[in-house]
Amino acid sequence: MDNMYTEYYLVVDLATGEAEEIELEEEFVQEYVGGAKLNMALYEEHKDGDPIVLGTGLLTGTLVPGSCLGVITAKSPVTGKVAHAPFTWSAGAELKLTGYSFVVIKNKAANPTYLWLHDEIADFVDASELWGKNTWDAVDVIRDEQGEDRIQLLSIGKAGENKLSTAMITNNYWGTGDRFGFGALFGEKNLKSVAMRGMGELEVDDPDAFIEKTKSVFDDVKSQVGDAKGLDAIDYAKIPADLKDAAKKQLHRVEADFNSPLAYKFFLKYREDPSVMLSTDVEEPGVLVSDPIGYAAIANAGVVPADAGEVLEAMFKLGLNPVAVASKLTAKDKAGAIAELEKFAESSEADKFDAVFSPIAPMSDRTEAAYIAGICPVLVAKAEALNADIFAELASIGTGLDFKADAFKM
Repeated sequence: MDNMYTEYYLVVDLATGEAEEIELEEEFVQEYVGGAKLNMALYEEHKDGDPIVLGTGLLTGTLVPGSCLGVITAKSPVTGKVAHAPFTWSAGAELKLTGYSFVVIKNKAANPTYLWLHDEIADFVDASELWGKNTWDAVDVIRDEQGEDRIQLLSIGKAGENKLSTAMITNNYWGTGDRFGFGALFGEKNLKSVAMRGMGELEVDDPDAFIEKTKSVFDDVKSQVGDAKGLDAIDYAKIPADLKDAAKKQLHRVEADFNSPLAYKFFLKYREDPSVMLSTDVEEPGVLVSDPIGYAAIANAGVVPADAGEVLEAMFKLGLNPVAVASKLTAKDKAGAIAELEKFAESSEADKFDAVFSPIAPMSDRTEAAYIAGICPVLVAKAEALNADIFAELASIGTGLDFKADAFKM
């Protein structure tokens, strides 16, 4: 594939420690496009190895607003179906720029392992000393070991190591949109983490036309998103008023995903003054609320609003899905809730639900198209300018192939 994707996709066999590069053919992309749709085709093709597929969309890592999306596709231990969960921030773009737009992970490693993707190279690294560490410590160790602070990681904590259906794959220190227990699948495979650092480049068939069109789309999206940020940006998260009040007192900054005009993530500081902007000797001052719905679920479970950030932090460190475990909390104070979470990371079952795409944003036809194109579903929920017709036009300009809106349906 000459444009918008890397030349190869990667098939990793954890059992043998071998990685095979397979050409990503133009005809294959024309048929399956990318993201969740192409992931699904790769899942079926490599089904014998109980695969986990990490993939990107045609528009991931480009100038298109919200082009941050990576997609995890696997059979969920929660739903029993093959499902798709998003990972955003910078990790989706980072995966593509490693040299592999798609990675199929098969079978089980004999010992704890992490996969290190960089410069069109896949290394299998012993993770025995990382097994048992929380996600935050694992990130620090791997970044230090590889000598690069900008490495993006998909990792598991204790819950994933214990193969629990409430386990969540985390992105660096923070939660992802994994509602499907995919963290348990990493644990089943003895896979502690996938570490990614991308220094590659993407080719575009008609750069001038692509830039002109993306600028027009960005202007439309920005006008629809408006100026709402952080707590006020995601109205469907249904954050209770008392939790909003507590969060505003702890609010340090807001953040957006890669190339997105919607800063819906917000960092809370509760171990030092939130107005402090310079780095201090406080090593863990707070938490990035990357999952507003999970954050709201903690308060709705009755946890003291001022303590919700620290409880969310504990969930992220343990690799627990906040939505799956918040309703199980009985303690209302911080210490009691965190003690319960430690027990949940040893043994806990997720409630069953019926979904194919991770419910982190309202589902619509545009959401499905976004999961294929590689665009953040949270942004798409706010911006009608991001739709299948626009994705098809941008994909056609970028690749030189002819895509129609119907291509962006599963």
